[in-house]
Amino acid sequence: MSNNTTRIISGLVLIAIVAICLYLGQNASLIAIGCIGPFIIDEIITNFYGQPRFSIRYILAQVFYIGCFYFFNFYQISQSSFNFWISAGIFLNLLLLSYLFIIYKKSETLLKIFRATSWGAGLFTVIPLLSLSYIVHFDNWLNLFIGLIILNFMVDTAAYFTGKKFGKHKLWEAVSPKKTVEGLLGGVFFSVLATSIYWNYFIGDVTVFTVIFFTIVAFGSQVGDLAQSKLKRQFEIKDSSSLIPGHGGVYDRVDSLMFVAPIYAFYLMANFR
Repeated sequence: MSNNTTRIISGLVLIAIVAICLYLGQNASLIAIGCIGPFIIDEIITNFYGQPRFSIRYILAQVFYIGCFYFFNFYQISQSSFNFWISAGIFLNLLLLSYLFIIYKKSETLLKIFRATSWGAGLFTVIPLLSLSYIVHFDNWLNLFIGLIILNFMVDTAAYFTGKKFGKHKLWEAVSPKKTVEGLLGGVFFSVLATSIYWNYFIGDVTVFTVIFFTIVAFGSQVGDLAQSKLKRQFEIKDSSSLIPGHGGVYDRVDSLMFVAPIYAFYLMANFR
């Protein structure tokens, strides 16, 4: 079976799982989002940092994540709490941007800091996933959530096929050798187009400002993917894990979603509350 076939089959299975969770309702969707976190933390600590499962740092990271995610989604549900986590998500994105564009070379000092504070993987994971779960608390949550899924994953899918067909100019070879400028532009274009059509039919009017926002998020999706690619280069690993055939690990699959979730949540907070 070719890699493309494996990738497509795995993608269809993931789509089916997401569709089932969305169909089952808000609580099922929140639980499903929450279940993503422990896999990401496991991949970061064991594969990136090379530390054992069930060490003190590993347990602290998992307990912190699970406690925060379920407390703020099922017990302390308040706008002020989500405002804090979404703001933290924007700040985390700024740190990732600084890491991506300012730190050009492999930093042994930075790697030592990452490993020494591996318990922080829980915080690193819960911030964007709480921003993502915020969407599920809206009255029109299903349409808004599907809008984000289309906007984010269409970039990756369209960029992959556009890049394979037309890609000639490398985007940033040192960070992600396979990405091309043509793939990026194709991914952003088709993502914004598909999301605009969906938004117009199921959520509201599409204005120039809305299209600009979609474009920013679409580019942000690629930035999030590049930031994770650079982290993998830093730690000299190819994928976060091999859990999902053709896609790598869970973190590989949702890296861009984690980056854009706070941006999308901030937009909803400003325009729909």
